[in-house]
Amino acid sequence: MASLDDILTTQKNAVVALNNLTTVLQRGQGTLTSETVTASTLVITGGGRLVNFAVVVAGSENGKIHDSATVAGISASNAICATPQTVGVFQTGQTFTSGLVIAPGTGQSINITYARV
Repeated sequence: MASLDDILTTQKNAVVALNNLTTVLQRGQGTLTSETVTASTLVITGGGRLVNFAVVVAGSENGKIHDSATVAGISASNAICATPQTVGVFQTGQTFTSGLVIAPGTGQSINITYARV
């Protein structure tokens, strides 16, 4: 027969495992969505995972999403992905370490879904 300590330890281990599973699922699906932006905007600082982005208005020029802690710090070398001139939702699954800056192209409106690490 199991002791009370054994039962409580088993229950604790199940809660920890469920917590870990929830964290992994949230990273894959995203837990936060930005507002729709039309100008270069810092969305979050720190690390995480860019799950997808939605181009709401196509515009006349491609934009980019950058791994940067500031709008002033964006450059070609820290671009995570380009945002096409096509309305729709695009899956990315990209990790970032510094932060996320959305830099829409001319006339574009974009929002992103992401998860913090």
